Amino acid sequence: MEEIKLTRKEQAAETKKLIFDTALQLLNEKEFNKITIRDIVKSANVSIGTFYNYYSTKLDVYYETYKIADEFFETTVKKELAPISDPVEKLMRFFDYYAKYSSEITSLDLTRILYNSANKCFDRNSQTGMMPLLIAILTEGISAGVFQTEKTVGELAQFLMISVRGQVYHWCTNDGSYNLRSAVADHVKMLLKIVTVQKS
Repeated sequence: MEEIKLTRKEQAAETKKLIFDTALQLLNEKEFNKITIRDIVKSANVSIGTFYNYYSTKLDVYYETYKIADEFFETTVKKELAPISDPVEKLMRFFDYYAKYSSEITSLDLTRILYNSANKCFDRNSQTGMMPLLIAILTEGISAGVFQTEKTVGELAQFLMISVRGQVYHWCTNDGSYNLRSAVADHVKMLLKIVTVQKS
């Protein structure tokens, strides 16, 4: 009985991924505003009812990117950063991965969709992934006397993310006309002047 439930769970995960992958593929072919739920289900060869089993709106499909991003940061990025002992380098590398994810692993079109004022996923309360990893890096740096803040470590993480997201938004509004990873690196270097303890 348990094996049947597991199989159904796996099939459900595959169907949800199929819908998501199909929506991403359609984004390569046409503008977001011209993509309909009917387009997605037709291309994925699933029913409208099946779509609504997993997503409430077309936009919700693309918001699935956040879950995938958190998984990427929890596994790949966390593992890559683990051997780095310098909190400053670790922070720089964290935001380089963020810029890489926004511009290379995903796409300009998808990032534009995600960067909208109605998107509540930016403030999602995830126990794993991007924000917990950033908080862990900052906590390590504060304990080592490298970073300083009058705020809580959570507030500091939010401050840095909001600032870097502003850079990503600027990149979106400029049609991805410059290298986002280089721009984010420069941006974070300036932020570090604010949060790094200055040696006398």
